[in-house]
Amino acid sequence: MKYLYKIVSVSTLIIFITGCSDFVDSFSPIPRQKVLLHADGSSVRDCQGAPLPDGGGAKEFWRSNNLPKGTIEFICVDGKAFLPGQEPKR
Repeated sequence: MKYLYKIVSVSTLIIFITGCSDFVDSFSPIPRQKVLLHADGSSVRDCQGAPLPDGGGAKEFWRSNNLPKGTIEFICVDGKAFLPGQEPKR
């Protein structure tokens, strides 16, 4: 009975802690990278499918694709980002 109680207690604790990811991240030696988010909460992805980091990575993405700073709505064509309506015709 004590063995079962320990298993249930530990399982409950693990579920509780993993549900509080900000709490777990506070003890992580490697902080979780902040990424840009759409209004619906999904992450903004670059043309290779990777999350677009908030900060220097995003600035480099915007600069290399000639996008206005802060742009999160863009269309990818052949690995390059374009503003909607400005993508090259095929």
